[in-house]
Amino acid sequence: MRLETPRLVIRSFRAADAEAMLAVFGDPEVRRYLPPFPDPTIESMEKSVARRMAMERDHGHGLWAVERKDTGELIGDCGLMLVEGTGPEVEIAYHYKRSAWGQGYGTEAAITCLAHGFGPIGLHRVIAICVPENVGSWRVMEKAGMRHEGIADYYGLVGLKKYVADRDTWVRPA
Repeated sequence: MRLETPRLVIRSFRAADAEAMLAVFGDPEVRRYLPPFPDPTIESMEKSVARRMAMERDHGHGLWAVERKDTGELIGDCGLMLVEGTGPEVEIAYHYKRSAWGQGYGTEAAITCLAHGFGPIGLHRVIAICVPENVGSWRVMEKAGMRHEGIADYYGLVGLKKYVADRDTWVRPA
């Protein structure tokens, strides 16, 4: 899978991406609002990348690598994954290295992934969730055209902000 925006390439993961993803998740600030998990290692990131590849193969979607088009640098991931790994809900999720924050990459990739999900993949509904304190994340959801639906519990976390987008009503932001 490969999608392009004016500034980004969104593509299927490759095994060789584990080291770049370790640089993303190795930053405690990136993990600050995520469910707790042990500090990542190259071995755990290799397994994580393999899971991303398997999900895409098995379901036709998953988290994809996000690269800057001008440099080829892998800056994070964005994509459509089964909620809690099992579904049936599908969520848009994204994680970026700190140097990529505040530059609009998250919104650009989220809009592109939502359009791909509602178009070629054929999804009817996509959710997004985050802890309320993660203002940057829920602002991406809003800028990507998702609407706030309320508060929900997922991944063992309570009181998450939940956003939704439906194929029949979602309008791709300009």
